[in-house]
Amino acid sequence: MDALALVPAAVGIALSPLPAASVVFLLGHRRGPGSAVGLAAGWTATIAVGLAVAVLLGERLPPETSGGTTVEAVIALCAAVLLFALAVWQWVRRRLPDGSPASSRWADRVDAIGSAHAVGLGALLTVNPKVVVLVLSAGLVFGEADPAAGWTVLAGVCFVLVAALPTVLPIGIAVALGRRAQPVLDTLREWIARWGSLSLVVVLVVLGTVQLVTGLAGLR
Repeated sequence: MDALALVPAAVGIALSPLPAASVVFLLGHRRGPGSAVGLAAGWTATIAVGLAVAVLLGERLPPETSGGTTVEAVIALCAAVLLFALAVWQWVRRRLPDGSPASSRWADRVDAIGSAHAVGLGALLTVNPKVVVLVLSAGLVFGEADPAAGWTVLAGVCFVLVAALPTVLPIGIAVALGRRAQPVLDTLREWIARWGSLSLVVVLVVLGTVQLVTGLAGLR
C-alpha cells in the first residue's frame, strides 16, 4: 500500500475546526500559550496512540475471508458508508463552535482551563466520529498491508504531523511573530469559522469515494 493513501485521512483530521479554533482562542486569552500547547499536545498524542493501535490491529487481520473477499475490501466498504454518513451529518450541522461570541459558552469553558486540563481536553476532542473513523480506517488498512517496520513508523509520523498541523501552526505563528501574531491568528480563526466545516465535508466525500472504489475493486 502506498503511504500516500494515508494523506487524505490525515487531511480530514486536520480540517476538524474545533481543535484548531480552540488553540487560536487560547493564544489570545489570559491562559495563553501554556494551555494552547497543552491542548495541541493532547490532540497530537491521542491521534498517534490511536493510529498505532489501529495499525497493530490491522497487522493481525487475516488476509482473506473464507469466501475469498479480502478483509481490506470489507473495511474499505464499511469505512465508505461511515464517511458518507459523516459527510451528510457534517453538512447538516456545519455551524461549529469556533471561539467567537456566538460560541460564548464554549469559549468561557476553554478560557477557564489550565495547562494540565488542556492536555485532557485535547485528548477528549479526538473522541468524535470523524476522527475515530479516519484514524481507524487509515491504521487498519495500512496495518493490513503489512509494510516494513521502518516504513510504518515514517508513514505514521507523517500522518500525525499532518493531522496535528492546524493545532501546532498557530502556536508557531505566535512564537515567531509575538504581539504581531494576533491579526494573523484572527484571520485564521475567521477562515476556520467560515470554511473549515465545509472543507471537511468535501474531504469526507472524497475519502468515502476512494474507500468505496477500493472496496468494490477488492470484491472482484
